[in-house]
Amino acid sequence: MDVARIEEEISLLRAWFGDRIDYRPEGHWVRLRGYQLPDGLWTPSTVEVSFQVPEGIPGQAPYGFHVHPGVALSQGGSVNNYTYPTSNPWGDGWGTFSWALEDWRPGARAGDGSNMLEFARSIAERFRQGA
Repeated sequence: MDVARIEEEISLLRAWFGDRIDYRPEGHWVRLRGYQLPDGLWTPSTVEVSFQVPEGIPGQAPYGFHVHPGVALSQGGSVNNYTYPTSNPWGDGWGTFSWALEDWRPGARAGDGSNMLEFARSIAERFRQGA
């Protein structure tokens, strides 16, 4: 485990998300509060998002993210690659999305190449996709 790299990754996330981020060093869990979903596509429209920084970063890519409370499509229908309910260190009643960056190419430093900020920002793309 590269503690210095994980700290760099968390610093990048804090710089982007500011005071909306919480971090638990045990297991390297991140929670983003007040995460806005695309208008009219999901219910509820604001959630918490959490994900884990992999211990093997940068060689190990992040995978999956969680939302609280669980979400549904505003127009109804099933959500692909989504499981509800699940739990994580932030508690029960979370939904879990299967999700990964298509191309994970980290650099020697967190700010070079793929990083956890890029992963966190990619979550918005998953929500824009809808089902």
